[in-house]
Amino acid sequence: MKTTIAATVLILTLAFAVFVSAQTGQYAVPLEMPIERLVKQNFPAYFGRRQSYPKLAPESFFPIGWSKDGMFAYYVEPVDEACGCYFGHLVIQNMRTDKVVWEFKYIQDSTYEGAKMTGPGDLQKLWAENQKLFSEKLAENGIVARPSVMLGKAFVANRRSYTAKLVEKRGPNPDDYEDRVNYYTVSLRSAKLGSKKVFTSADHTKAEYWFMLDAGVIGVIKSPFENRVAIIAIEVKRGYEGPPHTGDIRIVGSDLTSGFGK
Repeated sequence: MKTTIAATVLILTLAFAVFVSAQTGQYAVPLEMPIERLVKQNFPAYFGRRQSYPKLAPESFFPIGWSKDGMFAYYVEPVDEACGCYFGHLVIQNMRTDKVVWEFKYIQDSTYEGAKMTGPGDLQKLWAENQKLFSEKLAENGIVARPSVMLGKAFVANRRSYTAKLVEKRGPNPDDYEDRVNYYTVSLRSAKLGSKKVFTSADHTKAEYWFMLDAGVIGVIKSPFENRVAIIAIEVKRGYEGPPHTGDIRIVGSDLTSGFGK
């Protein structure tokens, strides 16, 4: 089904199992929001018939929910490039400041006992082992677990249209592999309100080793409590041994009412 630029692209997650039990107070395992189709749409050069195999592998994304004061919780599974192990990252991020207020990083490779990894090898087992900790932190930050909706880069909220845009500043790579993204900016534009810059990444122009090949916005998730969105971007990082490269998730917050200028 084709959509116009002004139409919002909705991707409904199957996260109806994500809830807080009224009896136990425990947060259930979040379910994945598929983003592969959006990644392919926004980074077509890494896919298609001309490619013998997909040249870009994005992280897996599991939105959990929002708090009433602008906190957004989510879980990502980083790409396993050459480890043969499981990675997990739970994040609670302030969408007013973009500051990460709490996070839990897991690398199964750090659980070796002798010649065998003993730690959990998937989300279900990792969550079961840490459910008490995860639930305490999510509840402490007021996270209300509920299904999320991914809106397109061009979306409508409160009868106003918006467009999230990412602009790269590219430059040469010292090893001549190919050019790279030295830094990028994310902006939000409204036909009625004007535009504003909401994020600028760190500048790696002088860095000798920096291998961000591309970056782009794939969509936004709106808070059910405020006029605020989490803008979902992908940073394409050069693969460990070349392609397939990794698509790392970067989340940027923005309110929908203030800071705009024409």
